[in-house]
Amino acid sequence: MLHRSVKVTGFHLHAADGPIGHVDDLLFDEKDWRIRYLVVDTSNWVGGRSVLVSPAVVRGVDPAEQRIDIALTREQVRNSPSVESADIPLMETQPSIWII
Repeated sequence: MLHRSVKVTGFHLHAADGPIGHVDDLLFDEKDWRIRYLVVDTSNWVGGRSVLVSPAVVRGVDPAEQRIDIALTREQVRNSPSVESADIPLMETQPSIWII
C-alpha cells in the first residue's frame, strides 16, 4: 500500500517493547527515490534526540491508528545514530550555489 509522506509524518512509532516517538521526516535517496531513513523524534522519551531508523525494520503500518511498528527494541532505537552525528550527506546541509 502507498502512503503520502505528509500523511506518515506524525505517525507514532512502536518498538517491540513499547512506544518510542513519532516520524518527523523521511530521508530519500536521490538516485532511486527510495526511503533511506525514517527520522524519528524521540524527544518525549530520550530527551530531544532525532534518530535515524531504517525502513527495513518496519513490521507494520496502521493508518487508522497512525502507528508504525518496528522490529527494534527501545534500547536499539536509543543507540541509533542521530541526524546530527550520522555520516550521510544531506543535500539540505550542503552550501547553496548561487549563479548570478
